[in-house]
Amino acid sequence: MTITAQQALAPLPDPYHRLYQRVLAVCQPDERIRGLWLSGSLARGTADPGSDLDLLFALADDSYDQFIAGWRDWLDALTSTLLVKQPPGRILIFTALTPELCRMDGVFEKVGHLPESPFRTRITVIDRDGLDAQIPAPVDGPGPDVDKIAGLLAEFWRVQAISAPMINGRKDLLAARSGIDLSIQMLYELFVETNQPLPPMGVKQFNARLTAAQRALLESFPPYGADVRSLTIAGRAVVDAMQTHGRAASERVGAVYPEELATAVRAELERRLPIE
Repeated sequence: MTITAQQALAPLPDPYHRLYQRVLAVCQPDERIRGLWLSGSLARGTADPGSDLDLLFALADDSYDQFIAGWRDWLDALTSTLLVKQPPGRILIFTALTPELCRMDGVFEKVGHLPESPFRTRITVIDRDGLDAQIPAPVDGPGPDVDKIAGLLAEFWRVQAISAPMINGRKDLLAARSGIDLSIQMLYELFVETNQPLPPMGVKQFNARLTAAQRALLESFPPYGADVRSLTIAGRAVVDAMQTHGRAASERVGAVYPEELATAVRAELERRLPIE
C-alpha cells in the first residue's frame, strides 16, 4: 500500500512536524534542489515516536559543487543545531540534532547519480523533473553470511576462555562484566545474521531484527554486577544459550561449529567457576 508523506510523518512528535514544515519552506523555492524524499523508517511505513526525520535531496548536477561548498550555511538557515556530524564519503550525508532534540538525517545526491542510488525506498515530497522514474527498484538483501556466523562463534568462545582468568586470576570484575556485555551482543548479532535477509532499518531498531523467541531469550538473562556470584551465574546462562543457538545457527547455514573449542572452554569454566 502506498502511503503519503503526511501519513508517514504522523507517528513523529510535534517538533518534527514543525521541522518538516521548515524544510519545505526552505526547499520549495530553491531551484537547485530538484527532488526531496522521505527515507528510512518513514518511507518504509514503520516509523514510531523514536524515529528520525530522514531526508533525501537530489541536486541539479551543475549546482551540486556550489551547493555542497555552502551546505552548512544552508543548514544553519534551515534550523539551529546542537550537533552536526558529516561522515566522509562520495556523497554528502549529515546528521543533525536540533535544540528541540529532533534528529534529522540528510543525504545529498546529484540528479545524474539517481539511477545508481543505494537509497531505493522513498516517499516523494518534491519532484520537479519526474525523477521518481530514475530510482532503482528495491532488491532483497543477501541471506545469512556463513563466514560471519563462523567468526562470531569462534570469537564468542575465545572471550569465554578469558572469563575465568579475569575473575579468579586478575580479579578484574569490571572487565569480566564487560565480557558478558560483549557476549550478549555477539549472541544478538548471531540472531540477526541468521534472520537475514531483513529489510533495511535504522541502527536503533533492535526488536525488529529479532523473532519473539530470540528477544525473550535476550531479555531473560539474570542481572549481574561486579561480583563473582552474579557474573558466574549470568555468564553460564549466556554460554548455555550460545551452545544451543550457536550450534543451531551453524547447522542451519552450513557453518562449522567450533565444537572442540566450545567443549574445552565449557569444561574450564565449570572447573574454575563453579556455580555454588
